[in-house]
Amino acid sequence: QWKQLENLYFREKKFAVEVHDPRRISVSRRTFGQSGLVVQTWYANTSLIKSIWVMAISQHQFYLDRKQSKAKIPSARSLDDIAMDLTEMGTPKVSKLVTLEAKNQLIMASNGSLISSGSQDSEVSEEQKKEKIMELKKKEKLLQEKLLQKVEELKKICLREAELTGKMPKEYPLGAGEEPPQVRRRVGTAFKLDDNLLPSQEDPTLQDLESNFIIHQKLVEAAKKLASEPDLCKNVKKKRKQEYADAVKKLQEIENSINEYRIKCGKKPTQKSTLALPGERIP
Repeated sequence: QWKQLENLYFREKKFAVEVHDPRRISVSRRTFGQSGLVVQTWYANTSLIKSIWVMAISQHQFYLDRKQSKAKIPSARSLDDIAMDLTEMGTPKVSKLVTLEAKNQLIMASNGSLISSGSQDSEVSEEQKKEKIMELKKKEKLLQEKLLQKVEELKKICLREAELTGKMPKEYPLGAGEEPPQVRRRVGTAFKLDDNLLPSQEDPTLQDLESNFIIHQKLVEAAKKLASEPDLCKNVKKKRKQEYADAVKKLQEIENSINEYRIKCGKKPTQKSTLALPGERIP
């Protein structure tokens, strides 16, 4: 029955009728806990759904007008008078149906409801509207806070990547007019050899061994820095420690080769790796 109608609305290809049925109890977040609300739904293409909705709104308005006019009609009336009243009431309803969308800007092309159409039966209280607006604002605030949190996490990840690669990724979020930050690469791959280790005419073989030692010494230092980085997961930390240990072992082997060659040439052995790496423990 029309007196049980709560709302008529359509969204895109969906047309729904909400009816208040005291015999049924249902809980809906959209209606803030109203009981006895039953929703019937139909689906079709958008133009057909919109036409059905407009006809339903007009039919409901006709019911309201008839209900109001019946209260004013005296007990004894002729059929001609009743026909005249129906004619007078029907004429403005046709024009109202045609200009329904032009007068009400709240009815969009893809959605509309009984409340937005300006019907006289829209009895949604201002308190319910305020509650719904407050709930939507809370949801909006929570979503904005979550978005800001995710943006900060993305910035940290991009900065970490830039420290490892030396280049700021394009995914780094920038505000209006904001310049990307300058990030220095944490561990560089380029280094300069000592000038006194350049090849000379003294002993090219020993000079090559010394140069190889310096190169691996730099690699050991880089491996130690990577293994000492904080906030590493267990597997990555274990892998980097192993790489550091392998680099130290390789450096010791190179030094042993140098000492063997120096003894062969009648020179004293050295202890460069011990001096260069006084402690191999990783904090």
